[in-house]
Amino acid sequence: MNPHSIRTFSRADVEFALAQTDREGWDSTRESFEACLVHDPEGCFIAEADGRRVGMVTTVRYGRTGWIGHLIVPPQYRRQGIGESLMTRAMTHLSDQEIRTIRLEADPMGVRLYRRLGFVDEFESLRFRLRAYRGITQATAARVRQADLPTIATFDAEHFGDQRDRLLPLLFQHARAAYWLPEGGETRGYALAVPSPVGIRIGPWLAVDDRAAQTLLQSILADLPLTNVPPVKGLPDKGIILGVPGKNARAAALLESYGFTRCPSSLRMVHGPQTATGHPENVFAIANGAMG
Repeated sequence: MNPHSIRTFSRADVEFALAQTDREGWDSTRESFEACLVHDPEGCFIAEADGRRVGMVTTVRYGRTGWIGHLIVPPQYRRQGIGESLMTRAMTHLSDQEIRTIRLEADPMGVRLYRRLGFVDEFESLRFRLRAYRGITQATAARVRQADLPTIATFDAEHFGDQRDRLLPLLFQHARAAYWLPEGGETRGYALAVPSPVGIRIGPWLAVDDRAAQTLLQSILADLPLTNVPPVKGLPDKGIILGVPGKNARAAALLESYGFTRCPSSLRMVHGPQTATGHPENVFAIANGAMG
């Protein structure tokens, strides 16, 4: 194969990207890639060689930090330096935007590369799946409206650790369910649920305490018509999935009490100063692995 080049990702590349995430068993959607392109149109990249697309990566830039996600090189093109080239381009792009802290969610296969590029372990990221749940018929949290998003974004910034005010509206417009808890002029939590190729993904889901977290979870579940879905040959089980920072042990206990089961975990890694850490003990579900 001839040397590869890297160019900016465009909407014409979404089908290629979905084919890669589908092969890897990831739950990325068309909407998630389009959100990346709207949020950071110059921050997503495609590697090409001999006129063929041979890899991809995305970045998302917040106020003080950036995230790298969707790093995939098709199996036949691996071990040729393409993944490292894409990572270097992504990191350079964020550095050029004056971002000094970069985070990502690493699957085991990528950890060695990320450590070679200077990323260090931050904490384990847990993953959970639910295929059926006992009946919940009534939501008790308030439904999120578009006008609520600025207030929710202020709460989110405190606990996530950085400003996601541009991202949250992009996630909200595709949400299957969205709830929050405004009490006494303060926000106690919020949660979104968005479509996924394997059913529904919950996240972001942030709460100041266990009671708020449970109220939001019950409200989300009340909105989702999930019953005991039989497996389909050749396809992953449908259900509800989410990822949880390992520092939030309360989330694991709450989810397991509702019948969620653990899936293989990932590793939160960081490059540069460990700033904008927020309060991961109050993050009950991340948005997704590519956006934090």
